[in-house]
Amino acid sequence: MSDHPAAPSKPAHEPHEPAAVAPDRRRWVHRLGVLGLWAGVFIAAQVAIGRSGKGTVEAVSDAVEAARGAWWSVPAFLATYAARSLVLFPASLLTVAAGVLFGAWLGVPLALLGAVISAAISYELARTVGPTEATLNRPPVGAWAHRIQEAGFPTVLTMRLVMMPFDPVNLLAGGLRIPRRAFLAGTAIGTVPGVTAFALAGASVGRVDAGFGDLSVPTLATAGAVFALSIALAAVVSRRAGEAH
Repeated sequence: MSDHPAAPSKPAHEPHEPAAVAPDRRRWVHRLGVLGLWAGVFIAAQVAIGRSGKGTVEAVSDAVEAARGAWWSVPAFLATYAARSLVLFPASLLTVAAGVLFGAWLGVPLALLGAVISAAISYELARTVGPTEATLNRPPVGAWAHRIQEAGFPTVLTMRLVMMPFDPVNLLAGGLRIPRRAFLAGTAIGTVPGVTAFALAGASVGRVDAGFGDLSVPTLATAGAVFALSIALAAVVSRRAGEAH
């Protein structure tokens, strides 16, 4: 028998660091790919608009006139509203266009549907390329991020009711990983006053390029009442959310 102790046996399979970091690497590749595609679409759209020689309002006005009475106007409008989230095209301008093109009764629900679809796309993009759940759990942002997530619905609803810029809200909610249902519900309900006011304005003047001077007194009064109601509702929602937490 040998007096030397037997050497400890080596594990059959030693852990490999590349295998451990592979999921993180794939995640980063996926993020960069999505971000690159998004940037490419944005740049291409800006180049196309620049080469057209038309301003944003003029381009939308021409598109509305081309779509009047066409059978494809509804799907084309919804597709355009959905795609505008990729190029950060003004949502308010397309909402006015909905009123001009379809009138109040059809323009308001179509603009609401387009806004929710557009918001969902922006949200998913931000969620994909934004911080991971593990990153959001780290201090000092962890506690703050969790409070926002837990109060996701009233937070989104309040931001929509006070009519904060549309796309920054989408990107912030996606980046902070506010629950999807809370985000979509808050968006669907909270955008009703603003969308209604802008679509009614478009329906009343009949032109995308009309200014405030073209609005009638009843239209201005209605829009003012809608905005005031929206701010009041936001205050109520914010107060109740604060009491609940």
